[in-house]
Amino acid sequence: MDPLTQLLDDAERGRWPAADEDALWLLLATWAFQTECLMTDEAENVAWEHQMRDLIGRELRYAEYTAERVAALKYRLRSRKLAQRNLQYKYGFRESRDRSLLRAAVREFYAIWSAV
Repeated sequence: MDPLTQLLDDAERGRWPAADEDALWLLLATWAFQTECLMTDEAENVAWEHQMRDLIGRELRYAEYTAERVAALKYRLRSRKLAQRNLQYKYGFRESRDRSLLRAAVREFYAIWSAV
């Protein structure tokens, strides 16, 4: 069993690495970051589809449609970059975070992920 699978199995039983096991917490933080990124992207993609369907449903002329779509794309890009930056910070990849906050973020995300 690979180390991440073992850590997630242990977490399911309420067992977490010791506070000073930085390499294991980094592995868990990396997993949480990547998994939460994927969940965020999936939710954003669904929202984008709905937004584009609504835009098409308005039956705009080409110029109006294009202008609104470009504005929506710019907003989408800004939102995605912000979400990415927030997750990088949350899991300690953007700036150094207090280890206890990082461990809490991993535990909180695990609770959300395991409930899905």
